[in-house]
Amino acid sequence: MTRNRFLDQGDMTADQVIETSYDLLAILQLVKTAADAAAGYSMSPEVSASIARGLALAVELHAPLHDALETHVGAKSA
Repeated sequence: MTRNRFLDQGDMTADQVIETSYDLLAILQLVKTAADAAAGYSMSPEVSASIARGLALAVELHAPLHDALETHVGAKSA
């Protein structure tokens, strides 16, 4: 499934919400693994920048995911 990361959260289907959640988890696991591997060692500027970019992307994905979840859960609760 192709997903535009700038898709408005109100337009996200349940499948897109789930896929975005898995994308976010994959990014967080990758960044955690990189950070754990670098613990106690000097990180190259490239690795440091990659970790920062991965975290920035995770934050960017989290906001619409969170909003979409609130919308979907709110719709089911009403």
